[in-house]
Amino acid sequence: MAEHIQLKPGDPKSQLAKRLVSSAFFVTISVSTIFLAPMWLFALVVEALVLLSMNEFFSLTQRKQVDVSRPLLFLFAFLLPLAAFNKTGPFVLVLACLFIFMMNFRRPMLSQALISSAVSLFGLVYIAWFLAHLIEMRLLPYGARWTFYVPLIVKGGDAAAYFTGTRFGKAKLLEHVSPNKSVEGAIGGFIASVILSLCSKAFLPHVGLGHLLLLGMLTGSICQIGDLAESLIKRDAGVKDSGQIPGLGGVLDVLDSLLLTIPFVYYYVVIFIGA
Repeated sequence: MAEHIQLKPGDPKSQLAKRLVSSAFFVTISVSTIFLAPMWLFALVVEALVLLSMNEFFSLTQRKQVDVSRPLLFLFAFLLPLAAFNKTGPFVLVLACLFIFMMNFRRPMLSQALISSAVSLFGLVYIAWFLAHLIEMRLLPYGARWTFYVPLIVKGGDAAAYFTGTRFGKAKLLEHVSPNKSVEGAIGGFIASVILSLCSKAFLPHVGLGHLLLLGMLTGSICQIGDLAESLIKRDAGVKDSGQIPGLGGVLDVLDSLLLTIPFVYYYVVIFIGA
């Protein structure tokens, strides 16, 4: 008879169980959406991710007492994924910059103008515009395969980093930014990303192994920088997680390592591979 073990909420095994269940749910939804959903539903999912992530970003800015115009930013965050269909994202960002400055003209106090404008534009670029590249990627030839490739390489590397770091981690990577990340975990994640990228030849047969090797190396590095970047923002805001998803934190915590890699892979494919 198998022994029944009741795990306490703070038990590492309990946290791992929550992480695995939440991850399995997101993997199932992601794969189904990428390969089975019509384009309008895929875009709707991207919109949901953008708006949920922006809401968490607003919570972080609030903790830093930065006053931003939520309705205005929500509007442009909503428009950026739609602009991906005709590649007018940069134009939408120009309009956003214009309206952000106009909103700041109305402020009774000018002491927040610089920080508010900078944070507002940063949030739109870092979250809404970067995630909007998922739609542009899905519209490419072999778009569904490339859209699957990115989370496979990134989240596969994340998982390998987590388990390698948990088992073998001793040397701290950047303790002042993310205390739990180790050099061993980073190496394990990088190696896993490269291996998974090379294995992607199975569903990207038209892409040379040289491209897949280079993409695996670059993506395996950039996704870890993206993870650390969000940790840097959270540490500045004084929070551990951006949200309340069991075992994973918030939507931004789930997407952090993807935010920089999605546009990078998209432009690499467009410029060097031609989709």
